[in-house]
Amino acid sequence: MARQVSLVKFEGKIGDLSFYKDKRGYQARMKGGPSKEQINSDPRFQRTKENGQEFGRAANASKKLREQLREVLSQGSDAAFSNRLTGRMNRVLRADEINGRGDRQVLAANLGQLVGLECNLKAQLKDVFFLKVRPTYDRATGDGYIEIPAIIAKNVIKGLEGATHVQIQLVATEYDAQNPEADEVAIARSAYMDIGKSDLTAAQNLILTLEPQPESAVLILMGISYFQFVNGGYYPLSNGMYNALTFVQVIQP
Repeated sequence: MARQVSLVKFEGKIGDLSFYKDKRGYQARMKGGPSKEQINSDPRFQRTKENGQEFGRAANASKKLREQLREVLSQGSDAAFSNRLTGRMNRVLRADEINGRGDRQVLAANLGQLVGLECNLKAQLKDVFFLKVRPTYDRATGDGYIEIPAIIAKNVIKGLEGATHVQIQLVATEYDAQNPEADEVAIARSAYMDIGKSDLTAAQNLILTLEPQPESAVLILMGISYFQFVNGGYYPLSNGMYNALTFVQVIQP
């Protein structure tokens, strides 16, 4: 790497030279790395080509799932979730023992790698919801549900300044990275529960129905959303910044 010492200070590109400024002053460097044509045609870059193909496949699988879950992610995910999901999809892809390197796929059989993935690291479900409940999903009927017993909400849900109520949500989506038509989503939400009082909240069941295509996995998520009750209306708190949403189960085809 070269350093600029003349009185004329360049920034930008001239041919294969890039000029820029950092904390050390004005710098210059040569363009490096193989070209796209070299990667695609030169056997020396076969591994690079394979890695690029597989990363692109994982990124596309991540994008498909984010688009399916757009409604719930808009209410409960952080700015880095996209990168974390792509990382998990890379794990799913690398678990493929059927296809060769460079041709590995995001297969439904390996989607269990998504379990435990938090959509919002600022509010992980285990840190805000202390009641041990587990969703149930019957693939034969397409019915999913959570049984929530009678509770004092403030004792099992973390309070948040400015929040008066919460909703628990159950989400199910079919998913098949190879099938663009496998994109159905079902959502069930609890009644609004007051987390400022010591009143007992009635038991309730969250019920949804999702009938997946035969080759699709079913992904189950659970979440909590915070609201502020004002003049008869429930308003989301801080644009979902503190809402939790977690991948809790994967039901295989």
